[in-house]
Amino acid sequence: MPKEIQDVKVFLSLMKGNEAQGKDASKEPKKNLYIKESKKITKFKLRGKKYLFTFKTADKNKAQKIQQTLPQNVNKIVIGNGGKKQQNKKKQKK
Repeated sequence: MPKEIQDVKVFLSLMKGNEAQGKDASKEPKKNLYIKESKKITKFKLRGKKYLFTFKTADKNKAQKIQQTLPQNVNKIVIGNGGKKQQNKKKQKK
């Protein structure tokens, strides 16, 4: 189930998980953070047990700062083609 997060601090605390609560983070499984960049917006998607958390930002500098502050228990996966549209070519019938 998707859930959009509006606050950066809340999203970063979700990424940190048990580490933010003072628990042992080494026992926690690695999380996948999907980053989708387009010309105008950068989306960060974090898969949780129950929800898919999404954070959107239009500021490129803010997006780079978030990428630099990723905790070690997060795998960064970049999706997308940098804002270029992929064209579906129709097969021509002979």
